[in-house]
Amino acid sequence: MSRKVTVVGGGISGLTLAERLGAAGHDVTLVDADARAGGLIRSERKDGFLCETGPQAILSGRPDTRALLAAAGVEGRVIWSHEATRRRFVYIRGALRPLPANPPALLKTDLLGAMAKLRLAREPFVPKGDPDRDESVLAFCERRFGAEAARAIGAPAVIGIYAGDAAHLSVKSALPRLWELEQKHGSVLRGAIAERKAQAGEGPMRSFSFPEGLEELPRALAVKLGDRRVVGRVAALEPLGTGYRVHIEPGARVASVDAERVVLATPGAVTAKLLAPIALAPAAASALASIPAAPIAVAALGFRAPAGASAPDLGVDLAAYGFIVARGEGPTLLGCQYESSIFAHRAPPGAVLLRALLGGTFDPAIVDATDDAIAARAVADLRRVAGLRVDPDFVAVWRHPAGIPQYDLEHAGRLRAIDDDLRRRPGLHVLGQSTTGVGVNDGIAAAAAFARDLG
Repeated sequence: MSRKVTVVGGGISGLTLAERLGAAGHDVTLVDADARAGGLIRSERKDGFLCETGPQAILSGRPDTRALLAAAGVEGRVIWSHEATRRRFVYIRGALRPLPANPPALLKTDLLGAMAKLRLAREPFVPKGDPDRDESVLAFCERRFGAEAARAIGAPAVIGIYAGDAAHLSVKSALPRLWELEQKHGSVLRGAIAERKAQAGEGPMRSFSFPEGLEELPRALAVKLGDRRVVGRVAALEPLGTGYRVHIEPGARVASVDAERVVLATPGAVTAKLLAPIALAPAAASALASIPAAPIAVAALGFRAPAGASAPDLGVDLAAYGFIVARGEGPTLLGCQYESSIFAHRAPPGAVLLRALLGGTFDPAIVDATDDAIAARAVADLRRVAGLRVDPDFVAVWRHPAGIPQYDLEHAGRLRAIDDDLRRRPGLHVLGQSTTGVGVNDGIAAAAAFARDLG
């Protein structure tokens, strides 16, 4: 049965939902506050450097993502990360050390000492945790892998996803796959090996993007939506007898849109504000507003070849994806991606582009610093961590004060409060980073599942 649906929010979740619902035959309108579709996904070409100001790439292997690429008509434009960038590092004990690429490699890594490897080898024999009890990611990793492996591998992995502290994030909410592997197989390592065997025919997962950056995907989805996408900021939601009226601030081509169902795929703070009136869902609004976040500063650093040279000599081993910095090591840098090593055409011929990430829950105030201060911090830490020995010729800085939602140990309770309150409002739904996953693949999968359920 065809329904009339209004989706509020033009990030990847909202765009995916609108496209999938439209493909299923529903009457869909997408209301986007920004004329430029994509939300956090932004690709900026500056001085010949192609910079990603938000999400940097998408990891392959997710069926909903493959289906969306086909629907958007961009599957033929996919570019894959270079083979050499399978190497990833963590800075710990004063040096960059390779992250193990698979479970067997854990026993060869120099990230761990001999005793830590023996402890890790016992993981398949560690009893399963209580399925009714949640625990932090750090506690989970310590219980299953040992304290040294938790600090050297588990905690840095969380920084790479959430820019947050593994001691404060919920394993069930933040890394549900880890928890599910333990519950299903009795062992994370045994489960990971079983999944690798099951997926052997699909090849290894790799990162991908597009020639003009990740923004090609939301741009293509917006073009496909055409007139069904309305640019304007939502002022309020009004309950009607059979649905809702979405009021749009002056300046849009329509003043309001009526629908049987409204899906708020907006940032958590925006969603909370729209739900706050007593007539709507104040308890859900309160729960959304209480979700903590990790502010992020992104510093793009470009290096050009000096006269007479074919490439700049940075002093950095660029045959890698990049690195994450473990906490307690001194540098405050979260990590760095070697953009021009990962994808072609990210920098002019002979030049190098690095993307440094700063802030997180460890140094949230950095987003309030000047561009010069942020860039100086990034360069100083790159000198210390990676051996950088030249200053950048190009610098661009972007800030995300709302940053990445933190799925802490209270997150499941907040989701229950949101669901309970929204049950009083049939036809009103919430989707997006604050509730349904912080990655691009997560947003696509959640939106596709919602569309299937509605269909």
